[in-house]
Amino acid sequence: MPTIEDAKSMARAVESALRAKNVAITHGECLDIVARQFGLKDWNVLSAQAKRSEDTARRRITALKGWALLAEHPEAYDHGADADPMVRGGCAALIRHDPVLGLRRYPDPARAFGCYVQTVSAVPFHGQRVAISAKLRCQDVTHGATLWARVDAMPGNTFAFDNLKDAADGWLFGSRPWVERRVVLDVSAEAISLHFGFFLKGRGTLWAAVFRVEEASTAALTAPPAPPQSRAAAWITPTNLTFSEVIELSSV
Repeated sequence: MPTIEDAKSMARAVESALRAKNVAITHGECLDIVARQFGLKDWNVLSAQAKRSEDTARRRITALKGWALLAEHPEAYDHGADADPMVRGGCAALIRHDPVLGLRRYPDPARAFGCYVQTVSAVPFHGQRVAISAKLRCQDVTHGATLWARVDAMPGNTFAFDNLKDAADGWLFGSRPWVERRVVLDVSAEAISLHFGFFLKGRGTLWAAVFRVEEASTAALTAPPAPPQSRAAAWITPTNLTFSEVIELSSV
């Protein structure tokens, strides 16, 4: 896919060549000719796809401060910052299942799962009921998308978790305009970490914007507290200190 500027340059070259042969043609018609050379209907389609490609390339060399993408095959997703004038501040984040790499990595779309997460200390929220909310919109989502939150003690031990699976206004499917979703959890006085974010299951695109984390003492819980757990501690410990263990990455 050419850049928008490259495509315009190609159109100018076509226009000059045809006019040199006394062929009357407009610049707009030349733009459409270039688009058809790439198998596309017209210039509007080409320019939209080229802009998406440029945005994707820019996201691949940047990162969202404070956020991390979790996925079995991260390369199967276009993810990161995205501009949207319809939300406050004009800034959003997206997770898009790549139509080419996504199909290669996840032949069964039900296995595809991409999730953005932010992890913060639970200490400032000890003893509080906390609401995590965000604006979400989606396009062509096949298996569901929404926000989620979790309160943990030591690794592997969870006090509370909710991904709105059973909520009437929970998961998003298909294409939806901007809507708000909210998770409300109690943060135990023994909690260590608070995790929250948004996920895309299957194919499609999910956008998120205007996250808020705030006390909500009078709000109802969106999920019951997690039952007591007796699992052994699962602390992250030092590993591969001699650099002898190498993981083979799948080829693109």
